[in-house]
Amino acid sequence: MTPERITSELVKLQPWFQYIDLGGGIFTKSQSAIGEPLEYPRPTWETVKVCLPANFSGKSVLDVGCNAGFYAIEMKRRGAARVLGVDSQRSLIRQAIFVRDVLGLDIEYRRLSVYDLDPIEMGQFDVTLALGLIYHCKHLVLALEKLFAMTRELLVIETAIYPPEQTPQSFPYEIGKTESTLHPIAYIENQPDAKEAIYNWFLPSVEALRALLKNVGFDEIKVFPGVHRSRKVLACRKLQPYPDSRTISFLRAKLTLIDGPARCHPQEAVKFRLRAENVGHARWLRGSDTGRDTGSVHLVAHVLRKDEEPISWYHAGAFLPADVAPGEAVELEIDVAAPQSAGSYQLMFDMVSENLAWFEDLGSEVLRHDLTVD
Repeated sequence: MTPERITSELVKLQPWFQYIDLGGGIFTKSQSAIGEPLEYPRPTWETVKVCLPANFSGKSVLDVGCNAGFYAIEMKRRGAARVLGVDSQRSLIRQAIFVRDVLGLDIEYRRLSVYDLDPIEMGQFDVTLALGLIYHCKHLVLALEKLFAMTRELLVIETAIYPPEQTPQSFPYEIGKTESTLHPIAYIENQPDAKEAIYNWFLPSVEALRALLKNVGFDEIKVFPGVHRSRKVLACRKLQPYPDSRTISFLRAKLTLIDGPARCHPQEAVKFRLRAENVGHARWLRGSDTGRDTGSVHLVAHVLRKDEEPISWYHAGAFLPADVAPGEAVELEIDVAAPQSAGSYQLMFDMVSENLAWFEDLGSEVLRHDLTVD
């Protein structure tokens, strides 16, 4: 593009929040948009890059809340094989695409919010950046779970925190016979018409954010200074791409009946074949042949009356052939002994993480099948 055309497009795409060098003495902005330093986010980048390797060769990077693409550009310049920037605001994606085209860089951009992210659809990324993002999230825990699921190795967060000089201390709190630690998180009161992506919503203390990230599933969390006392940078590492089925918040299943009878005789042994797909973000553990290992996943059949009153809970079960990773599916055969009395019944198939949770209780749909005993 000619300098004249670049300058013209910059005016059309205003306002610009990120200060990006387009070459030839042209920058995306010449004045502050909302009171931020003119060179923002260059000062923030100086605090963030200490958490990152100098060479990203072969790595994939996801920049969530990418704005006009400043950090995505830095990742590409460090040699990242794939860089994807996502943002919920159309105007910012238009800015990012324009900057990419001017600089001639191979960077992908998509209009998505943090809540739209799905590693089964999009794949995981070696490194995820969430810089200046999480205080814009109304659903803070959900956003952190999404970031965790998308990250294979390292998540870097840069964020505002509870103002240090006013932060209350964390303290132990007893609920029943359980003692937990309460951490302070500030809620920012906004008007009802406040747009989520623009306004701030929560400011956690450092200890609250550390606890949230640990609870979500990160194995190692290190805190670094931000550009000033009310901001911090956190490097969050995972030892495995996905947790296993002992981490129940990421368990989901989709069950499909392949074949099985609709009628049978009293106490007849009947077989059902089902397809079980792991649509969650945790690896299902097969466990040992005892079937009692905590967190091992099994297919289970319950027998209910037509009014859904349980007759036999955990009536039959089936083992997995092996561990099942997110996105994988297996076919399972389960033997069910028909009820002793003639009548109309309902079989309800569900998955269970032994000693921990039924998948139905975690939000998965059970598979129901009507069975008539003649």
